[in-house]
Amino acid sequence: MNSYYFNHISSLLIILGTLFCVILNYTVSESYTDILSGFGILTFGIVHGANDLLLINKTTNTTKSILTQFFIYLTLVLLFFIFFYSIPSLALITFVILSSYHFGEHQWTLFEKTNNNIIKILYFSYGLLIFSILFYFNFSEVSFIIKDITDQSLDLTFFENLLIYSSLTTLIISIMLFKHLKNQLLIQILLLIFFVVTVYFTDLLLSFAIYFVLWHSLPSILEQSKFLFGSSQRTHLKIYLKKASLYWILSILGLTVTYYIFKDSQSQLLSIFFSFLAAITFPHTFVISKIKKP
Repeated sequence: MNSYYFNHISSLLIILGTLFCVILNYTVSESYTDILSGFGILTFGIVHGANDLLLINKTTNTTKSILTQFFIYLTLVLLFFIFFYSIPSLALITFVILSSYHFGEHQWTLFEKTNNNIIKILYFSYGLLIFSILFYFNFSEVSFIIKDITDQSLDLTFFENLLIYSSLTTLIISIMLFKHLKNQLLIQILLLIFFVVTVYFTDLLLSFAIYFVLWHSLPSILEQSKFLFGSSQRTHLKIYLKKASLYWILSILGLTVTYYIFKDSQSQLLSIFFSFLAAITFPHTFVISKIKKP
């Protein structure tokens, strides 16, 4: 195994950052880790998808001004939000499906890109496996959230079957694509084991924040910065963050206003949260797929 995969900046960020969060989980109160988790999701989590317009301009030929594109993009997100909020169960399912593919695609292109159509199945199954691990080890919390949003009760058997299905599918596709994946297979297996152990020792919010922020958002920001500006050095990261600031501010303002309107209704807040995530994930998934092409 080439040491490149283990010395890769994203590998170091994931491993060291996760260890720090797990240790922090046992040294401070749950309220502090909840605040830290929320902060990470609402900052780096949103920012990593805030420069989609720059990515679109980089990958397509368009004559529209950046301001026009911004309002079109924002309008689409708002329309998706209204649609998903009208059908909360659809919002939750859409978020899981899109995020599964998006997480899997990011993870398996973090070190290398493979030009193979079958690998798209791996992207989805691996991302679904990540969710299955989160759901299975946090069954009670997840069941409560799903019940609150969709009014549907899911027992432990459902999550066990989801975990088995996603595990077997990921294993089978990995074997089929062994020739294409062999260089990074060991590091991916070790990271997956590391994630399982992490989820076992942390609660749902912190587990999700660790994956979403440390494993996904921060490495994605580095990758996008390199794609847009040629490198992920400090100077270019500052430019990336500056250009993402307007979209991030509007997102936070929108969430804040919505929170104060619906703060007395817990179920509506959950519906709003997942509708928001589904709405911003929908276009972002397709934008990132364009820059992931080998």
